[in-house]
Amino acid sequence: MKIPESLNKESTHMTSALNTLTLTGISVLWGVMLGLISPWWMIASILSLFAGYGNEVKKRDTHVRF
Repeated sequence: MKIPESLNKESTHMTSALNTLTLTGISVLWGVMLGLISPWWMIASILSLFAGYGNEVKKRDTHVRF
């Protein structure tokens, strides 16, 4: 059985840096800034911001390496 050509093509969908993980980090950071939650949550906020941003901004490597 042959795979359809439409499945072999690379997606042209462009993503932004805002995803669920990034928005969670922003929300927690905002809660720390307003004094609603403990400043210890700043660590989790920064980690989720970096993880969410890095998850979406990676460029695809189009070169095949052997």
